[in-house]
Amino acid sequence: MSENHHLQLFPNPKVLEVSDGRFHLPAKGNIVLADEADRAALPAARKLQLTLSQVLQLNLSLSVGTRVSVRSVYHFSYSPMMPAQSYEIHVDEGGITVTYGSPEGAYYAAATLKQILLQCGRNLPFLHISDQPDFAARGLMIDISRNKIPKLETLYRIIDFMADLKLNQLQLYIEGSPFAYESFPQVWELETPITGEEILQLDTYCQERYIELVPNQNSFGHMEGWLTRPEFNALAEIPEGFMLPEDMYDSEMYPEGLFMHPGTFHTENPEVLQLLATMYDDLLPYFTSKHFNVGCDETYELGLGKSKPAADADGKGQLYLTFLQKIHALVLERGKTMQFWGDIIIQHPELIPQLPKDIVAMEWGYSAAHPFEADTMKFREAGIPFYVCPGTSSWNSLTGRSDNMMANLRSAAIHGKNNGAIGYLITDWGDFGHWQHLPISYPGFAYGAAVAWNVENNLEADVAAYLNTAVFHDRAGRIGQLLLDLGNYYKLESGVVRPNDTEMSMLLRTPLQQVQLVGKLTGEHFDHLEQYVEEIEARLEQTELECSDAGLVAAELRNGIHFVKHAVQLARIKKQLADGPSTLQPELIHRQIKDLDILLHHYRQLWVQRNRTGGLEQSVSKLVRLRAEYTRLAAELIDSAAL
Repeated sequence: MSENHHLQLFPNPKVLEVSDGRFHLPAKGNIVLADEADRAALPAARKLQLTLSQVLQLNLSLSVGTRVSVRSVYHFSYSPMMPAQSYEIHVDEGGITVTYGSPEGAYYAAATLKQILLQCGRNLPFLHISDQPDFAARGLMIDISRNKIPKLETLYRIIDFMADLKLNQLQLYIEGSPFAYESFPQVWELETPITGEEILQLDTYCQERYIELVPNQNSFGHMEGWLTRPEFNALAEIPEGFMLPEDMYDSEMYPEGLFMHPGTFHTENPEVLQLLATMYDDLLPYFTSKHFNVGCDETYELGLGKSKPAADADGKGQLYLTFLQKIHALVLERGKTMQFWGDIIIQHPELIPQLPKDIVAMEWGYSAAHPFEADTMKFREAGIPFYVCPGTSSWNSLTGRSDNMMANLRSAAIHGKNNGAIGYLITDWGDFGHWQHLPISYPGFAYGAAVAWNVENNLEADVAAYLNTAVFHDRAGRIGQLLLDLGNYYKLESGVVRPNDTEMSMLLRTPLQQVQLVGKLTGEHFDHLEQYVEEIEARLEQTELECSDAGLVAAELRNGIHFVKHAVQLARIKKQLADGPSTLQPELIHRQIKDLDILLHHYRQLWVQRNRTGGLEQSVSKLVRLRAEYTRLAAELIDSAAL
């Protein structure tokens, strides 16, 4: 490393002081745990040992206890005076000293040293780092329920990604049947779920990296996977399904209204609690975590069906709270601390003080302007502990919404810290087919982890540089900014502010004859969008990735770009349909069919690289329907021309 080299750490620590001088790592020496009390730091020492071997081809031995005969290159020492999760690193002519307040702190020090070694090689600058997190709990939630269930090796990759970023909780969001409930084999027998044995493996893998694998099982709304089945349909609030109230959906996208399958439990049916108890008893024994996220968000039809008389008498909010308290009792019986999504109770702020004081509210919202400040203050004033739960903005986007993602994650961190949040959970969803590929979410994982670790020092953290060096190992130094730019294609759409999706994504999942969405889009929009993504596609060819999945990453990004390009051409077709189909030529539609066939072919090939096959056909179902609509339109155009 040259004298003027700028050391870039991610997340930025609280204190980093670099001084003149260099320590040259010797080829021989030891990683020393100061005494037997430091044996708890063994995972950190092993992480460092592995880093030295992989990055520098140095093989340093581990040693417990200080003695003259042992050359201490790295020295780990526990300090009971330091806060939990904190650490200090000191580099001088004598070597590298790590002081830590808990084994997690030692592990986070090893993660920081990994970055230093990657940047500096064997010549480390003299420095002092003092560091600790702003949020005690810093988590990531992955949606494994909306079609895409990752393979174990994919989850291991994500966990390693988290460990390097000092994240310490992982939740796998469950609704429907992505888990193999042993009491209900008929629910998942045609799927490829995660099994209890696999959860045991994941839990152990997480523990070794100081990550808590927190069970997550929706328990009130979003129960369509169960309530649409004949054996459970009677437990639904509205068994036959319902039309969503007009104030709950985008009427432009669904001009005929939006039908919803039954998804919310009838709270007064005692069999509901029996079902939940059995589900919990199937799921929870595989987790060592003492926390449990029971969901309970978006209970759309609560009070509109069987429970309408109770809702009319006592209020919908009271109906929700009463059932939430019953779920809380089930969770307590199983020795867990209950987490729940706070979106429903926040609509009834007068009821928040009645929540159990040992419950944890999960305040979620995914737009740049989400009112984290006002909402979290309601929980704080009621004495209810809470997390802030922003998102990666990857879902319903094809390739992300980068600026919204950064603003959303930043706002959650600032207001969460100011109002006393006990945790920060980055959410990554998979609505409407989970079309986005995994690398699209990496910028959100990274930036969220940075601001969760230290808000003030990471508001302007260099996400692109971290992705270049630590994740993708891009020798050209291009992929990080490319990903962020790719995620901003949505800014070239019509300018209509949409809280949770992009217009190109919406166009692909709505019927071909539904042309309202293109009303504000023009030929100029389409030209700019195509030019923008084609330029990014050309930049992708200039990257030089050396990560272990380099070829797959490049193919996934090409496929994401293909999604956007196909959507733009679809928008042109819809615009012509809106203006009158007489200008459309069958040849254009046939080209679009061929293009969609290629897109789907590559998408299916890529899906099975990281994910289980179950859910793939559901994921592509709207695209398969679109292909059929193209075929019908082409036939209609040919018939019309023949007249």
